[in-house]
Amino acid sequence: MTSAEMPLAPPTRRTICLQCVTLVLVLVSSWACNAQDAAPATLTTPVTPVVASNGPTADSIDADLAALELKTDLDDATKARLAAMLQQAKKTLQQGQSQQELAKQYAQMIGGVATRRAEIQSKLDALASSEPKIDPNLSLADATQTLATLKAELAAASKQVTDLTAESVRRRTRLTEIPSLLTDAERERAEVAKQQSQPAPVNESAIESQTRKTLLATRAEELSTRIESLQNEQAAYTATVDLLPLERKLAEANVAQLRRQTDLLQAAVLEMQKDQVQATAANLEQTVNAVPKSLKGLAEKNVALADIQKQLIEQAAQTQQNLVAVQAAIDEVKADQKSSQERIDAVGLTDALGVILRQQREEAKTLRNKFRPRDDLNKKVEEYQLSSFRLEDELADINQWLDQREAPSVDWDTTEIAWKELSGAEAEWVLVRKRRQLIEETLQSQNAVLQSMLTGDTQRHELILLIDQFTNTIDVHLFWTKDAPTISLEELTVAPELLQWVSSPASWAKAVEQMVLTVTLKPLPSLALVVLAFAVLLGRAWARRRIKYEGDEATKINVGFESTLRALAATFIVAMVWPVCLGTFAYLILKTSPPDPFVRGLGYALAMTALYVASRELLAKVCRDHGVAECHFGWTDALRRHLRRHLRWYTWLGGLIVFPMGLFSEHPDPNVRTFAIRVLSTALFLVTAVFHHLMLRQRSPLHVQLVLDHPKSLVYRMRKVLWAIVVLLPVLFAMMALAGYLETTFRLGHSLQMTFLLLVATVLVYGLLTRWLMLRRRDLARRKAMELRQRKLKEMESSDSQPVANSVGIVLEEEEVGDLDTLDEQGRQTVFVLASLMVLVGLGWIWSDLVPAMAYFDDVTLWNVGTGENIETVSLLDVMYSLLGLALMVYATGVVPRVFELMVRGRTSLDGGARYAIATLMRYVIVVVGSFIILSLLSVPYNQLGWLLAAASVGLGFGLQEIVANFVSGIILLLERPVRVGDVVTIDGTTGIVSRIQMRATTVTNWDRKELVIPNKDLITQKLLNWSLTNVINRLTIEVGVEYGSDPDQVRELLYQVVRSHPQVLTDPAPLINFDTFGDSSLNFAVRFFLEKLDNRIEVTHQINTAIADALAKAGITIPFPQRDLHLDVNGDGETLPLSIRRGKDR
Repeated sequence: MTSAEMPLAPPTRRTICLQCVTLVLVLVSSWACNAQDAAPATLTTPVTPVVASNGPTADSIDADLAALELKTDLDDATKARLAAMLQQAKKTLQQGQSQQELAKQYAQMIGGVATRRAEIQSKLDALASSEPKIDPNLSLADATQTLATLKAELAAASKQVTDLTAESVRRRTRLTEIPSLLTDAERERAEVAKQQSQPAPVNESAIESQTRKTLLATRAEELSTRIESLQNEQAAYTATVDLLPLERKLAEANVAQLRRQTDLLQAAVLEMQKDQVQATAANLEQTVNAVPKSLKGLAEKNVALADIQKQLIEQAAQTQQNLVAVQAAIDEVKADQKSSQERIDAVGLTDALGVILRQQREEAKTLRNKFRPRDDLNKKVEEYQLSSFRLEDELADINQWLDQREAPSVDWDTTEIAWKELSGAEAEWVLVRKRRQLIEETLQSQNAVLQSMLTGDTQRHELILLIDQFTNTIDVHLFWTKDAPTISLEELTVAPELLQWVSSPASWAKAVEQMVLTVTLKPLPSLALVVLAFAVLLGRAWARRRIKYEGDEATKINVGFESTLRALAATFIVAMVWPVCLGTFAYLILKTSPPDPFVRGLGYALAMTALYVASRELLAKVCRDHGVAECHFGWTDALRRHLRRHLRWYTWLGGLIVFPMGLFSEHPDPNVRTFAIRVLSTALFLVTAVFHHLMLRQRSPLHVQLVLDHPKSLVYRMRKVLWAIVVLLPVLFAMMALAGYLETTFRLGHSLQMTFLLLVATVLVYGLLTRWLMLRRRDLARRKAMELRQRKLKEMESSDSQPVANSVGIVLEEEEVGDLDTLDEQGRQTVFVLASLMVLVGLGWIWSDLVPAMAYFDDVTLWNVGTGENIETVSLLDVMYSLLGLALMVYATGVVPRVFELMVRGRTSLDGGARYAIATLMRYVIVVVGSFIILSLLSVPYNQLGWLLAAASVGLGFGLQEIVANFVSGIILLLERPVRVGDVVTIDGTTGIVSRIQMRATTVTNWDRKELVIPNKDLITQKLLNWSLTNVINRLTIEVGVEYGSDPDQVRELLYQVVRSHPQVLTDPAPLINFDTFGDSSLNFAVRFFLEKLDNRIEVTHQINTAIADALAKAGITIPFPQRDLHLDVNGDGETLPLSIRRGKDR
């Protein structure tokens, strides 16, 4: 009976009890596991790593290394490999211990969060309730030492604030990296565990298996501790997310407390120094009456030095107060910047918030004017340095004088000196010793004042930079917000205040005083500007005569481009009279940063008017009679007179509006300022709209000229849209000014005026380039005509032969590149496109800070490049710039070589092949540079493209090897130029002319007009015969046969005369004519002669052969037919009989 068939025995009582106990244990274990699984995922307490007690240790690894050295059955290579594995295991074990220590630190950080938070809050409360105090019994020396200690503590506390700010950024970055690091560590631990579970290889020795297991065990242990450290780090940063701001707040409070304590102690030290100097000065004044009469001069010098030191102490106190005030201003601006950004992020930009931001901006501007850098700082520094040099030289003399004399037994440092009991020498020694102490203290005071001044200047520049950043940020946010109510009749009540402000004699007197101050502080620049203004005024008449003279010269046939430049320079002198004068006065007023609003507004008004008048006056003077526009640019009289007539009234009327606008922009009363800017800006915009309409209307000569010159251009097709933009845009700005957007319209008006200046500059550049192209084409056409005439004369003198390329109908590539008409048309198109690009780029730069769309595009992040702290974002704006760069690169590859061809043609000795080679290389360079720029805009990391280069190398090694070889060979051909376009070459038995050199292959056209495409690699690696590489002289060989019986000397002389009579046969080297061989039917002569070039080789061959035939015929010398002797076997028995063929007369 099997076990399956046996009946089951009834369970005993003991068995039932054991089963119940087992069931209870299982249920308890299951509940515990479920409870553990249901625990929250947030790590609250660190888990202590469990390290196996039998795992490898540093001692066990050292023991294994020692045992390995004693092994004699292993070769040296195996020993070295195993020793390296054990050393790596030991290093990994140390890394695991470091990770374990980090895990403990992070665990302690988590456990002490509550305690640390309470501690920080307690310290903050203590700092808030405590006030810095100074011990009144502190001596000057102790106070100075304590002050130095406090400054060091303040620097350390400031550094702690910076470090905590950077730590916050580092932790945020680290929290984004930890998940990926944990994933990588888990994957590595799984791989190590998999390797540990695999059996040892069959051919592996025991010691090798043990070493491998030791290395894997240390790696597993290190990975476990690393994972735990990362988990604890993540939990610690999460748990202390609100603790770090508290620590930074505590550090900032500590810095504020130390700064207050430092300032208080600094004031106390200055007060002590002042009291000490006053006491010293009083004692020295008493000394003057007590010392002998011969020493009174020395005593009075000591008193004067003490007074100087007293002034230095007072100046140091004032400088210290300024430092405190500047630092307070910096803190205020930083606080305003932080609060404004938080408010904008919280509620957005509202009208109420706009009022607050404008108020903060005005306060910041007030601080900027109040704490502007000192204009006399350099002068003060020079004075202190000169004084220090004098005192140091005197101190050196005093030290030498004291070393040469024996010190008397007199207490010179006391205030109670019995001068009557001292001898003259002793009294002199005491006075000199006191003066030495005074000089040392004065030098210390001067250095302290100088250092404070330099520190204050640095802080002032920091404040200016901070205020500029703050105001620029506010301007970006407030650009499209109202800053004034809509216009009303109530504003007219403030008009009398404007007249009163302008007519105040005191204000104008302050302006004169400000100019005098600038001349005093900045004499050389002021004098240079005044001299420039007088030079422009005095040279105006000469410049007018020069313009007329150059206009007359422009009509001559041999005029150069320099004439246009001289005429434009003279025009610039005539046009810059008023702008230079106004700009000089603006410099004299604004250079020294005037504090008075009227003086400052006057300076701004002069500068704005000078800028406004300069561009319009320059364009008007260009359009004068016999001027640049008429005689050099070729403008029509109607267009020129139309522009000049309307520019005249627009310049003066607009200048009269711009000047008071700049003046009233600094009025202290906002209501008066609002009324003045509103009225004046509206008037200026309307005047500008009228001027634009007169310029671009359909009956305008400018419109007619555009139709004649560029009827198919985009500008002509968009003329109505352009009219609407340039006419209606100023009208829209005027309406915005009336509606209350005064600041917006003020900035838009400034950009509009800069746009006009850009257009004037573009017009002048376009005119100059067009003039240069015209003169260049004229010179090239004249040179080409002269070359053509000389070539025709030479051909008429020589023969009717033509070059070998033309004789077979081969067209060279360089002829297509060098076509003058094509080059001129391409050049004009290029100039027009470049001018358009100049306008577009300039408009983008002028209006970029006023169009928030560009900033919006920069905020749209498409992808990130890099990891860790080197992450770079690629925005939509970067992609737009990349596309623009790609378009410019494609355009430049076609335009730049053509412009180069036009520039160098006729000016240099480069032939067509050289120009073609350089133009091709320029295309390659443009593509490479443009590609790098585009990749930089897209933040492509070049150091991380190794995989791409490796893949490209593999591809080049297999599929693209020949293509790359041909490409590189093409570059070598263009650089080394063993083959040029137009050369006659022979390769693989084919002779022809090189007609084209391209990236991959070179085209050779043979005499049958068949194009042979030869890979560039073959031209470099194979043998090549170039008939015209360095010397185009070539030898031509003609074989001539005459009948037997002819006189060889007579034949040779005839042949020599025929060859020498041909004009294209060279005499040096001389022709060679030889009786070569006895032929079957003729006497064979070889005629060898040399030609200067290859162009007429075929035609010369024909002409020489014809001349030889005529000469031989005239001399009665016959060229025989071929003759043969035949031997025929006519008998069948094998006997050979001679067969004679005779002439008919012999029969």
